[in-house]
Amino acid sequence: MQCAEDGCDRPAAVRVHDPRGRDRDVCLPHGRSLAQQPGVVAAPIEDADAEWP
Repeated sequence: MQCAEDGCDRPAAVRVHDPRGRDRDVCLPHGRSLAQQPGVVAAPIEDADAEWP
């Protein structure tokens, strides 16, 4: 499964729960960035194809 962010072809690794929008599966870099916003939580996706650093 690929990252849900436009133009990104990295594998999804986290599910972002955003109170201002829809939940979505994103790659690690997008997950880190989005999780810094107030109220946003990024949870690891089990069995994701992405490698955790």
